[in-house]
This record gives sequence, structure tokens and C-alpha cells, in this order.
Amino acid sequence: MAETVKILQAPQAGLSDMAKLQDLNVESILENIRQRFEADQIYTYIGSILAAVNPYKTIPNLYDFEVMEAYDKRHIGDLPPHIYAIANDAYYSMWKQTANQCVLISGESGAGKTESTKFILNYLSKMSQASAVETGNDVSVEKCILQSSPILEAFGNAKTVYNNNSSRFGKFIQLAFSSRGVIEGGKVQDYLLEKNRVVGQNPGERNYHIFYALILGAPDEMKQKLGLGAPEKYKYINQSGCIKDPNINDQQIYSDVNEALKDMKLNDEQVSDMFELLGAILHIGNLDFITAGGAQVSSMSVLKQAADLLSVDEYQLANALTEKTRLLRGELISTPLDEHQARDSRDSLAMNLYARCFHWIISRINVRIRTKPTFHSVGVLDIFGFENFEVNRFEQFNINFANEKLQEYFNKHIFSLEQHEYNAEGLDWVDIDWQDNGECLDLIVRKLGLLSLIDEESRFPKGTDGTMLDKLHSNHAKNGFYIKPRVNNSKFGIKHYAGDVFYETTGFLEKNRDTFRDEMLTTIKESRSDFIYDLFEDMQESSQPNAAKKNRKKPTVSSQFQESLHSLMSTLSACNPYFVRCIKPNSTKAPNAFEKTLTLNQLRYSGMLETVKIRRAGFPVRRLFDDFVRRYRPLLGKDTQSSHSQHKCISLLSSYESTNQKWQIGRTKVFLKEDLEIKLERDRAERVETLVTKAKACFKGYRARKAYKATVAKIVFVQKYCRMYRQRRRFLNLKDATITLQRYERGRKARQLFHVMMEERRMEEERKREEQRRRAEEEQRELERLKAEAKLRELEELQAKLEEDARIKAEEEAAKKKREEEERQRVLEKAKAIEAAKRLEEEQAKIRAEEERLKLENELRIRREEEALRLEKEEAERLVEEKRLEEEVRRREEELAYAMQQVMTHFDDSIAQLNSPSDLNLDKYYGDMFEEADQDSEYQDDDPDEDSVSRKSDDLQYWEGYLNMKCGGMVNTWKKRYCVLRDETLMWFRAKQEALKSGWLMKKGGGTSTLSRRNWRKRFFVLKGIELAYYESDSDGAPCKGIINIKQTKDILDSSFGRESSLDIITDKRTYHIVADNADDLSEWFSILMRVKNANEYELKQMQDEDANPKNAIGTLDVAVIDSVVPVHLQTKPNAFAIITAERVFNMSADSPEDMNGWLKALTQYHKGQRTYSKEEILMSGWLTKENTGTISRPGITRKKRYFILTSHSLDIYKSVDLQHKLGAIALNRLCSVTVPDDKMFKEIDYPPELVIMNGNRRSPPSGNPETNRRSSFSFGRKSSISGLATLSRPRSNSRPYVRDYGTWKFTIHSRRYSYNLFTPSNDEAWKWTYAIQEVIDSKPPIETPSQILIKELREASLNGYNDEIDKIYKLNPILRNVPYMLKSPLLPLPYGQIMSSNLDKGYTTLQDEAVKIFNVLQGSEQLPDPMPVIQGILQTCQDLKPLQDEVYCQLVKQTTWVKDADNLNNLRNWQILCCMCCTFIPSRSILRYVRFHIKRQVELSPKTQMAAYAGYALEALKRTRTREFVPSRDEIIAILGRRDMNATVFCHGGGSCQISINSSTTAGQVIHTLVKGMNLDSCYNRFSLYEKSGLVEKAIDDRSVVADILAKFESLNAQNDDGNKDSRFRARGLSDRGKPWQLFFKLFCFLDTQSVKPDSIEYSFLFEQAHEEVIRGKFPATDEQLIHLSALRMQFDKGDYVHGDWINDLTEVYPVDRLKVKPKEDNDFGFQQRDRKDTFISGTLRGIGEKTLKRLQKSASDDNILESVYRDDVSATITAIIDKWRTLKGTSAERAQNIYMSFMRSWKYFGSRLFEVECHDGRQAYPKSIWLSVNKSMVAVHKINDPNPLDEFPYEKILSFGAPIPNEYKIIVEGRRSELTFDTTEVFEIAKLMKAYINEIVKKRNMIPA
Repeated sequence: MAETVKILQAPQAGLSDMAKLQDLNVESILENIRQRFEADQIYTYIGSILAAVNPYKTIPNLYDFEVMEAYDKRHIGDLPPHIYAIANDAYYSMWKQTANQCVLISGESGAGKTESTKFILNYLSKMSQASAVETGNDVSVEKCILQSSPILEAFGNAKTVYNNNSSRFGKFIQLAFSSRGVIEGGKVQDYLLEKNRVVGQNPGERNYHIFYALILGAPDEMKQKLGLGAPEKYKYINQSGCIKDPNINDQQIYSDVNEALKDMKLNDEQVSDMFELLGAILHIGNLDFITAGGAQVSSMSVLKQAADLLSVDEYQLANALTEKTRLLRGELISTPLDEHQARDSRDSLAMNLYARCFHWIISRINVRIRTKPTFHSVGVLDIFGFENFEVNRFEQFNINFANEKLQEYFNKHIFSLEQHEYNAEGLDWVDIDWQDNGECLDLIVRKLGLLSLIDEESRFPKGTDGTMLDKLHSNHAKNGFYIKPRVNNSKFGIKHYAGDVFYETTGFLEKNRDTFRDEMLTTIKESRSDFIYDLFEDMQESSQPNAAKKNRKKPTVSSQFQESLHSLMSTLSACNPYFVRCIKPNSTKAPNAFEKTLTLNQLRYSGMLETVKIRRAGFPVRRLFDDFVRRYRPLLGKDTQSSHSQHKCISLLSSYESTNQKWQIGRTKVFLKEDLEIKLERDRAERVETLVTKAKACFKGYRARKAYKATVAKIVFVQKYCRMYRQRRRFLNLKDATITLQRYERGRKARQLFHVMMEERRMEEERKREEQRRRAEEEQRELERLKAEAKLRELEELQAKLEEDARIKAEEEAAKKKREEEERQRVLEKAKAIEAAKRLEEEQAKIRAEEERLKLENELRIRREEEALRLEKEEAERLVEEKRLEEEVRRREEELAYAMQQVMTHFDDSIAQLNSPSDLNLDKYYGDMFEEADQDSEYQDDDPDEDSVSRKSDDLQYWEGYLNMKCGGMVNTWKKRYCVLRDETLMWFRAKQEALKSGWLMKKGGGTSTLSRRNWRKRFFVLKGIELAYYESDSDGAPCKGIINIKQTKDILDSSFGRESSLDIITDKRTYHIVADNADDLSEWFSILMRVKNANEYELKQMQDEDANPKNAIGTLDVAVIDSVVPVHLQTKPNAFAIITAERVFNMSADSPEDMNGWLKALTQYHKGQRTYSKEEILMSGWLTKENTGTISRPGITRKKRYFILTSHSLDIYKSVDLQHKLGAIALNRLCSVTVPDDKMFKEIDYPPELVIMNGNRRSPPSGNPETNRRSSFSFGRKSSISGLATLSRPRSNSRPYVRDYGTWKFTIHSRRYSYNLFTPSNDEAWKWTYAIQEVIDSKPPIETPSQILIKELREASLNGYNDEIDKIYKLNPILRNVPYMLKSPLLPLPYGQIMSSNLDKGYTTLQDEAVKIFNVLQGSEQLPDPMPVIQGILQTCQDLKPLQDEVYCQLVKQTTWVKDADNLNNLRNWQILCCMCCTFIPSRSILRYVRFHIKRQVELSPKTQMAAYAGYALEALKRTRTREFVPSRDEIIAILGRRDMNATVFCHGGGSCQISINSSTTAGQVIHTLVKGMNLDSCYNRFSLYEKSGLVEKAIDDRSVVADILAKFESLNAQNDDGNKDSRFRARGLSDRGKPWQLFFKLFCFLDTQSVKPDSIEYSFLFEQAHEEVIRGKFPATDEQLIHLSALRMQFDKGDYVHGDWINDLTEVYPVDRLKVKPKEDNDFGFQQRDRKDTFISGTLRGIGEKTLKRLQKSASDDNILESVYRDDVSATITAIIDKWRTLKGTSAERAQNIYMSFMRSWKYFGSRLFEVECHDGRQAYPKSIWLSVNKSMVAVHKINDPNPLDEFPYEKILSFGAPIPNEYKIIVEGRRSELTFDTTEVFEIAKLMKAYINEIVKKRNMIPA
């Protein structure tokens, strides 16, 4: 405390306020600052402006808390200058001026701006905390604001040559205060982060602090997780040569940042994600590239580390860094980048990652300190200072531009505005000259200024830094503030207010464009990390729809910075500013060092002298007269006579200073100097304090007197109660004494009476005892006498009984013998009768059965005859009906025109009458009618039957009720129907839909027993509530045949067997066997019946409240086809109206005027009459032929020519071009789609119209064009793709074969309810319509369902940690929770239209229907005995229909939310399905986040359950799931349900195999790594791979392929083979071999060094087997003798020495048999003549087929008998030659034979090359047509077939690019070769994959990186 007082009371060196200097010049100002600096007095006033000199050291006690308290509520000048004085004045000025305040801190880099900002924030926080303690508020916001500084400094500050903690971004911190002075929130706005520093720094500088803090301060486990080592290893932080600085504590920075992040309420996962991103940036910096067929990543291990931290695929990241993809006429073309471009891509990725992370941190801080509308605010601007380095780049240009704007703001407030106001107010004032920088700003920002020219050149695709510099020179060379260098170089200069600065233009345009290529953006957006995705979520790709238009207006970096700077200036202009000028005393950052020249320059360009002058001469304080009088009224006194405010001001000021030196009076304001204002404020405070003291004294006296009177009244009151209490106690004591006496007297008398009564009682008891004794003695004597008499009688009775028993026993024995004999005779007779009856019954049963059989056969024959007659009759009637309909259509059109005319005439007459002066208008007429009706019914009771009352929603989108209808036609009668208007469709039903389900079913069962009857009965079943009734028909009055109470049934079983879809309903008395038409219908019935059986009352009510099902409607009408709705006057139907369409007139009648009015309002909103379009509304119009996709294509009937008009909202259909008759409209929204008119799919030329697409299924027309395959492209191992429907692109005219442009071109449009085929004869016209319609669809806003909106709300609540809000969302929205009833519509918006599936047998309808079906399956999943088919069915549907994947995820989340019993069977089944989904499909980002959130939440709610175990498994699966081509196999699903891994068998040569453990995401690369480790092949010379193999057909599996996917494909193929079917898809890919099993095969892929492999190694065995495999495939150049020798060596290796009688049963195992098939008929090499081949089956039958086709057919066939019959002689001769050679090898060991074999193979110079047989297209005809394309470790070569020497060699270093521009065509571009090499082959992907693998190996070898 003493030290603090000492500082405040210390003598001031120089002057504390330079406005008081007597000698005003720069030298005196400089000397004053120097004196104060040397005395450690670093702050100096210039009026209210503070000049702060950076001491580069810590001054003790200068910023203690006691110093803060000392400056509280003090005026500027009361205490020595301090930064706290500025903060204090700004704080209290919010109340004094009732306006926002701001503090602008300016100065060069290293002048101390950041520290000054922290001091101001710290002071304001302490003031807020003091106010919060007084008011009892929380102070957590202040803590968060202070704790944001370590985070912002760590991520936004860096060491520069001028400053150890230089802010490399600008920030404006705005603190919002309440009316009590408490900080209630704030906001941080950042400006122009220096992204370039992330990838490069100047010498002696460092990267951002956070990188060094992470490496040097993070714990070891964190660094191990991030893969970080010493900082010297990372290029992004070591290239400047400065890594550590003794003045920077990186460990402390890391600790402070962690603490601050906790205060920001960032959870551990978010912090970990942020550090992982920083680690990834460091690893990205270590990536380098080499040239090998384009730029290639040199270090895949570093790339993998970066990709793992970013949660992206390393191969995809490598492609994004080294390839550029562009969309060219609908095709994606990939182009390799060079090394320089690849490095630019790397740096661009790192910069954007860091910038996005920094902006995310700012946003999280703002969320933490966000504010509500508050009283006022104080803003602190800490922005980069003026910079002038040796090399100034684009960043310095923007920084200095910002400083120019701030200097302009300073000049405007200090000089321009102030002097202008003096002159305007008429003050006696002499203007002061000052340096105006307006012209410099005009040079930068005016039209055709520097920024304008830079932006203009940035938008030119061919614009370069050089062309930009030329434009700058040509436009501004003559400008006085522009400097053109004398020597031509790449620089230009600007004369800034702070000095001349030259800017290096290299990289200007690139940085201004801020190019972040779409490939990298796509890769980053596919990250598994939600954190990474969130950073780039709002960044759009330039290749999206309409991106070309948007790209023209894409803002540049400079334009964005200019806009944010303009926003900052607007904010500052609305505040009262305070200025802090920071001064750097020396350039070496040394304490106590003062460089006069450096300081003098800062004083000059900052206008310090002019500032001192204007502050000294000027009047900085100004107030309006009334405001001044109001403020200083306590000083005026009562003797002021004048009532005018100006006179009062003069009177008061004159009393203080009569010379008018410190004040002047303007026209409207009072102008004061600051010291006079301070004196006024001080006197005002004293006066107010005196008055307040007097007021307090009066108030205290009044309060004391009032307290005295209250005290006297209380004393009197207490005394009264005391006297009363005393008298009361005396009375009570007397009363108690009296009662005591009475009690004792009554007791005495009672005791006396008690003794008398006791004596009487004793005497009475003695008398009674004596009488009892005498009575007992008499009873004992009588009892003894009676016992003696009874004993005598018993003896007499016993003797008589014995005699009688003996007689009865004798009689019974005689009778028993007689009965037994009679019974035996009766049994014999009965058995004989039963046998006779049984024989008779059997004979009668046979007779009845034969009669029944004959009867049934006769009935069946009669039924067949009747059916045939009925069909013939119906066919005849149909033909007659068609003719009648055609006539009826023509007649109805005429009648319709006439009816329309009549109705409209009548309607016009009615309107004319209603509009006449004597009548009311229509609205009033109907309004009065309705009012009368309301009055009539006002006193009536409510009708309990609501079925007859129409109801609607608020927006007239739903209306229902009973109407009487008359639709015309043959039977033109009125019928009462229940009508529903919903979703722009009018539906009518026979009655209100009260049934849960109804429909026709076949019933077998009934009667009085459980035995079923022999005949079936078709019944109409209706389920209402819990009763299932069945009727004879579906008519209204049909008799009910029976009712089943579903609740009372014992069980409901699915008894389907074979093709019969049936279920059994078991009751107490009988069993009902019910059969549905199909499995889907049965599934619906079974599901709804089980739900009713298990539902409670509430669930039943919910099911009964479901809306009517449109499928049950007997008629529908699309409101889009309604022309008009008009009321009509009918005598019998007073409330009638008519609905008029183009084809029919519907007469309707309501029950009341209210109903009619409601229907009119609901229907007339869709009124479609004659329409007049403005020119701007019509986007396109013309004639098209329309056909509904749901009808059979019959020209002239279903196809009709209509006139179409496309607007921005719909596609309107008219009958003619005059737009008189509108036939309908197709409303367009984001879910609509339009197909592309394509050559292959939709071109119809000269074939019957019956072959068009019908019902969504394609029937291929006959085509003579063999080249109608869809175009694709492949470049450098990357497939191209064709954009989908969302981005339509017309194919190149030269990219498709020529076809005649006639016929019918069709495109299809899918809307909400219908899909239409539209035909046009012109290809160009079809494309124009398609483009136009798609653009309208794309322009519509995305449709969001309630589920999507709630998912977004959950995301926001979870990000902000609002758990209560999350619970509230779930509680208030049942759509997110489990429900027991069926889903009516999908949870997510799904595209409209019929599903075009490649497998037509699956019967898909629409996505909406399929989504609802899946949900219904989920509800009954617990009833399934085997869930496997259901799970596979759901997964297969999601695989076929990609949009359903997110929908099924949402359905599963819904059904597993808020389940009462987490471990019930249904919930566990849904979790099992969710696990399978998580292992198979990756949902979209928003749904992925939602699923993860749901899983984590359920685990938290039920941690120790089976459900939690499945949830944990699903969460882990989501982290590793990869894209799949096939749904999981049955074995995989079993493993998933068991939450375990599955086993896979991998085969290798020689019949060996091994089993490995894999999961659903295990890749082939991981399996290879496991096998290599297990076989000790780590040090092998060649590279292995997995293959999918069937017989001799094999295909290498990509390392990224999922092994479980391959196994699932094998299961699918095996199932097809078991059914006898062959899948053409795989046969076309060369992946089928009849009769051979599918296997995973492990073998060599890249042959890198075949000579160094040791013979006794495992690798040598692989090499030998694969060399032999190439031989027998005919892919090794050798003569016949050599092949014979090799075959003999193989036989010796396999079987040893030849034994007499040995034979080669299968020649294909040792010899290339294909070589014999193409061998010419001439003398062979063995010395004997070949026999002429016989005309076999193939050669005879297929004689007309070419040799190549015949060869392909022979190769694909595996029938050995056919093969031997064709080439028997050649095969026999070859076998004989091999055996002869085999005999000569006797005694050769297997090892020796193997070595000889391999020695011969290695003798070929190009051994290890993979040979592909291709057809060459060379314009120079340098090569034969059929050749071998050889691919090996160093080059690609071209060989003649069977020629060991190549025709040409092409090293990889010379290959510029390679790939497949179209299917089955491979191109290689070689440096120095004029023409490209083009080959036809079906193995394009195999060649490209192998070439890229070899190139990657070259890259690894060059950089000495192990594989």
C-alpha cells in the first residue's frame, strides 16, 4: 500500500499534460516524453488523449489493485496519467453522456497495444465486479472475458522482429454493461488473421504461440496421441531459425490456454479435436512432393498421420493435394498437379484449417459471453499497427490500409470535426494545419483505385501478379501518393501517413482470391470428425449448381476486409472515442533505451504536435445550453434572474473565469477547456454533496421522530398486555385452587362408597360358590347311574348285530356270482356290434368322399367355363366401351363447353344482380345468410355427432365433412360422400374413415369347432377398435358374417408357408385361417392386429385418431386441374356449388350455408381459370407431348399434345396456345426432379411405342448403336463421375456417336403426386426444357420437416451444454420419441417420383412408401423368430435407395428414444438393426451428428444395460465405417448381433489357407499387413496384395476395399449360382468362372526385386508359384520347347520322378492350353505332322464367327469335354512331349527342379513384368493391332505377342499422365511423344492400379521411406 501511495504521489518529471507546454514544437514534446520515460512515468496526457511509451520491462506496483481503487471515480488530471484513468473516464461517461464509449489503441507493432488492451479490460472487469458485489450478481462473465485473452494471444499472436507478442489479427472487444454498471456480456470481432504466417515466417520470427506451446507444454500422452516430437522436426515452425525465445514461456502458455478453455466451457472432446487439428497442420507442413507422372506425396507415413488426425482417408487426401478436378461438359476431368502446385495446395489446406479453427474459437468465446440488450457498452480496439518490413506483402498492404482508416478517424475527430464545429458555432478560432491522409485513402479505395484494380484482376482467370502491377502503374503512376519504382521489378509503393512503403506483388492475386480448391474442401467435409466438418460446413463448393454465376460475385479477401473495416468504422462512429497512442522507444525491445529518431518519426506521422496544439488551444468539452444548465444547476443558485439558458451559462462561467480564456459561448453550445470542466465537476460534486447532506439530515430527523413515536406506542402496548397478563394469572391461580379442593372432597366420598360396595360384592360371591358346590355333587351322582345303564344296553345290541351280519354276507356272495356271469355275456355282444358299425361307417365315408370329389370337379369345370365366357364377354364389352368412351369424350367436350358457358353465364348474372345498387354484394349476401344461420342455432344444443360438421386447419390446407355429390356420367344421381381436402387433393369416401384397416381377405375356418371347412370364402374385413368384422361385400348394407374380438384372442400367428401369405387368429372356440393376396398386405394386417392386441386404451385412441388413408378413397381430384368453383342455385339443394374441370363438372351440396362457404373458401384458393402471364413470368413455353407414367403407352389415348408454360413456381399445362383451358399444373419445389434425356436410356427411334418406359420399368428398344455406354473418365487411379440430377450437364456433341435427330426424345418430371413423361422431337429442345426445369427446382429453398428442425435445435442445445433444454425438446415433441403406431409420412424430405431400380424384381414404388414400410417392419421386429432376412432386407433397401439411409437412421433413433424398458426385446432388436446400419452406411453429416448424440445420451441414461453395450458397439462402428458396395453377409450380421469380430479364410498357392479376424471396416490393406506380419515377410523384396479369385479368373483388391464387402459379394454370387443364375454384372467384369468357388487369395502384386529373393524363403515359393501361373496363362514369352521344358520341371517338382503309366490328367495345370487354340495348322515343333481338325460342335456351329469372338467364347467356357473334342490331337501331342521331357529329369530333386525353373524365368530381362493383352490404336501404325502391354517396376513397355524384346519402353519419369477417358480405353501421354498411346482393353483399372502402385514404390524408394 505504501509503495502504491508513493507512486501516485511521486513528483512528475516534465509535464503530465503536454497541452500545458509553453514552447510548442516537436523537440519539446520529445524531450518531455524522454524525461518521463527515464523516470518510469510512461503515461502522458494530451488533454484527454493518452500517450503510452512501452518500457519493455515491468514497473513495480504500477498496476496494483490499490492503484485501480485510487483511480475509481476520479477525473482525468486528478492523479498522474495512467491507462486506468482513461478506462475509468470511459466507464463513467456511459452515464454522464448516456452513449456508447470506445477506446482506440494505436501504434506501431511492438508499441504495447495488446498489453494496454489487457489493462483496460482488467480495470473494467474490476469495476464490474465491484458493482456486482453491491447488487449481488454473478461475476462469471467478467472472468470469461479476461480468460479469453490467453486464448486469443496464443492463437492470434506471434513473435516478430519488433515484438515478442505481436497481434497478427485485429480485434474489437465490446463489453456490454447493465444500468448498474455490471458487465452482462460482450462480443469479440476479429479482422484479417495473418494466415500466411502458418506456413512461413520471416527470419527471426516465430509461428503462432500455440504451436510451440503444444509441442513444449503438452503432456507426453497428448504428444504421443498427436504423433508430435521435437519442434525442430516441423517445417512450419523451424524454417525461420527461431524456435525458442527466453522471454516467452511456452509451457505457461499451454497451461493458461487449458485453464481458459475450461472457463469457456469447452468439453474435453472439443479441446482434443482442436489440438488434433493443430497437430495435423504440423504434419501437413512436413509433406513434400516429387514428380512421377505428376506430383506424388513423398512420405505416405506423414500423410497418414495428418489424415488420421483430420479423420479423413489418406488416399483421398493425397489425391486432393496432387490432382485438380474440373467439370467439363458434365464430366469430371482429373489433372495431375506439378510439385509447385501441390505445395501450394498443401499450404492452402494448412492456412484454411488454422483460419477456420481461429474463427471457431472466436465464435465459442462469443457464445460464452453473449449478451442481451443492455444499457450501453465500452469497446476496445486493438488492431495491428503500421508495418514496414524489408519485404511487405499482401498482409502488410491490408494492415496499413486499416491503419490509414484509423488515422483518418483520429484526424476526423481531433482536427476536422472539432475545427468545423468551432467555425459553425462562431467561436473566435484560428485553424490549425494538420496532415490529411484523405488523398492516400482515395488512391486505395476510390473507383479504379488500388483495391478495385486488384479485385478486378483477381476475378480474371488469366490474371497474374504481373498484369495487375502493369494496371496499377498505368492508372496511378502520376498520383502523388503512388510510387513507381525506378527499376522495373515486382513492387509498387504508397506514401502512407507513417512513411513510404514498397509492396512485393508476388502472390497478391493468389492471396486475394484465397483459393481453396473444391477437391480439398470435399475431402475435409467427408471427415469423420464433427469438429472438422463444422469448421467448413458453411463453405460452398464452386462446382455446385449455379456456381458459375455465384463465382463472378464471390468476394475477395480484400473486399471482405474492406466490408468488415467499414462495419468497424460505423460502430466507432456511433461511440464517443478515447485515444491511446502507443509509442515504441527503441527497435531492439531493450528496457531503458530511448531512440530519439525512432520516437520522433512516430510523433511526426501520428500528428502529435498538431494534437497538442489543438488540445491546448481548443475546447474539447462542449455541451448544449440546456444540457449545461441541467448538469450544473446546483451551482447556479437562487439569485439568477434570467430564465434564458444562455444567460445562465454566461453567468455561471463568468463567476469562475471572467477573462473568457477557458470558455466560450457558441450559438447553441458552451465550449470549455478540460481543466475548467474538471473544476466545475469538482465544485458540482461538492455542492451536490452539501445538498445531499442536508437532505439526509432532514430525512434522518424525520425518521428518528417517527421511530420515537413508534417506540412509545410499542411500550404502551406492552404495558397493557403485561397488566392484563398479571391479572389473568391471579384469576387462574384462584380457579386452580378451588378445583383442587373440590377434587379432594369428591375423592373422599367416592372411596367411602367404594368400600361399602366391595363388602356387598364379597358376600354375594360366597353365596354363589356354595350353591355351585351342591349342584356339582348332585350331577356327579346322576352321571354314574346313567353310565351303568348304557353299558348294559351296548352288550345286548352287539350280540344282535353279529348275527345279522353273518346272514347278509352269505346272500351277497351268491348275488355277486350271478352278476359277473351276466356282465361277461353283455361285453361279448357289444364288441361284435361295434365291429359291424365300424365297417359300415368306413364304407359310407368312402362313398361320401367320392361324391364330394366328383361334385368339386364338376363345380370347378363349370366355374372355368363360366370364367372363360365372362372373359370373352368382358373383352367384347371393353372394346365396345372404348369406342363408346371415345364418342363420349368428344360429346363431353362439346357438352362441357356448353355447360361451362351456361354456368359462367348464370354465375355472371348472379354477380351482376348481387352487385346492383338494389342488392348486396356476394360477400355481404352470404355473410348475412351465415349470420342468420348462426342466430338460428345460437340457442340450440350442440350436436353430439361431429361427423356431419366440416373442420379445417388454420391455413385452409385441410378441410373435411359430408357432401352430397353428383358427378355426371351414366348414373347421374346424388350420393352422400365423406369428403376430405388435404395436400392439394380432394378425396371422397363412402363414409367417414373410422376403421383402422379394411380390405378383402380369403377366410378358411369357422363353424362350431376348430376343424376348417373344405371351401374358401372371400370376405371384406374391417378392423374397428378391437373388433375385426367380416362382411359378405364392401357395400354399405352388406350383412356382417362374424366379429372377432382381437383383445380376447389367444394368439395371432404368421402361418405363411411357401407362396401362401397367411395368418392364424386363434380364439377360445375356433381358429381363423386368413390368406392375403401378397406378403406386403399380410405384413400390414399382421402388424396392425398385433398392435391392437398389445395396445392399451391410450394407444388405441391414438391409432383411431389417425387421418383417413387416401388409398381407401373411392375417388380423388387434384385441385390443380380445377378451373373454377362457383355456387349454383338449385331448388332441391339450396347449398349447392359446382367444381368445374377440363373434363367433368362435379355438383356438390352441403348441409348448411356455413359448410358451403367453408368449402368455397378452401377450394377457391386453388382456382385456375384463364391466366395472363407477364413477360418476366414465363421462363420457357412450347408444345410437348404428355404421358402419365402410371398408364400404358397407347399413342392417341395416353399421349396428348399440350402447351406448357414454365414459371418460377410451376409448370402449367394448357390445351392450346391461347391459354383458355388450363388442364392442370405441376407445382415445383426442391423435392421434384427431372431426368436427363440420354442416348442410352431415353432415345426412341423407329420402334413401337409399346416399348417405352412403362410404370417406372425400362424396356430396352432395339438399338443398332453398339457404343451407347455412359461416358466416364479415369485419370491417375481416380475414377471420374457424372454429376447427378442436381447438376445437369449436356454431353459433348462429339462425345457420343452420330445418330439421326429424329424420333422421340423423352424426359420425365417427378412431382409430389404424379410423374409425367414429356416427349419432344428435338434433342436440343429436350435439353433446354430439362435445364430450365432443373434451374427452377434448384432455386427453391430446401424443404425442412419438423424432425429436421428439432434435430437442429438439439444440436444447438447440445453445443451450448443446455441439458435442460434438451430434455424440454424431447418432452414437448413426441415426433422424436418412440411411438407404437404406424408412421404416416417419412421423417425427412425425400425426393418425389417412382424409383428407377436396376433390379426390376424388387418392386420398389416411391421413397415415401418404402420409408413407411420400413418403419412398420421396425415395430413388429420383436415378433420375428429369425430377424436375419428382415435386417438384410432393410439394409438392401437402403443400399439400393441411398436417400433412405438417413431416413432409416432417424426412424431407428426415434424408436430407441424414451423407451421405458431399455432391455425389452423390441428395443434391443432396433438397437441391433442400428448396429448393422452403423457398420454398413455412413449417414449424412447432420444425421451422423444426431445419431452420435443419441447414442451417447442413451448410454448416459441407461449405462449398465444390454442396450448400452449395443450403443457402445454402434458408436465405435461409426468411427471406422467405410463406404460399402454390398450389404453385410449373414455371417457378418451374426457377428454384429453378437458384438464380435468375424472370421475370414484367406487362401494362397499350394492349397494353404489361414483364418483371420476382421470386422465390418477391416480393409484389404490391414489384412495384408496382418498376413505379412504372421508369415514373417516384413523384410520381403516385393509387395503382396489380396485377390478375389474364382478358378483362373482373379482381380486384385484395392487396399482400401472392405474385406467384409468382398465376402458379402461372394455370398451373393454363391446364392445366384445355387439358383442356377449367372449375374451378368460380374461376368462382364471378368469375375465369374463356372464351377469354381470364390476365394480370397493372397499373392504377390508388385515385383520390385525378383533377383534378391532367397530360394529357401517363403517369398521364393510365392514367386515360383506366380511365375508358373503366368506361364500357364500364356503371359510369358517362350518357345514351344521352352514351355515343354518348364511343364516337365513343374511335373518333377509336383510328383517327383516319372513312373511308368503316369499321365497328365489336366494339361491346363502345367501348360498354356490357350496357345494350342490359336496355333496355325502346320508342322509342329516335335517332328510329326498334325492331323486335320475335325468339324466339332464349336467349329461347325460357330463357323461364321470371327476368330477373336470364338477365342473369347472358348476361353470363357470350362467344359473340358468340348475343349478336348476340338483340340484333342494338339493336347495329346503336347502331353506326350511333356512326359518325354519329364523322363529325362529323373533324379532331379524338387528343390533343384524349382531352381532350374526360376533360373530360366529370371533369365528374361523383364521378369516380374505384368503382361496385358491389348489392342493398339496408333495413328502412325508403329505397332501391331494386338500387342502385350508390359508394366513393371521402372517402366511401361510394348511387346509383340510372345516376343521377349519390347518394341518401345516408357519410363515412369517420362509419363505425364495416364488413365481411361472412356470405358475400355486406356491412354498414356509420354513426354516428347507427339501422339498419345491408346489401347483397347477390359483391364483398364488393373493397369492403372498397377502403374500407380509402382510409382508409389518409386516415391518411397527415393525418399528412403519403408513400405
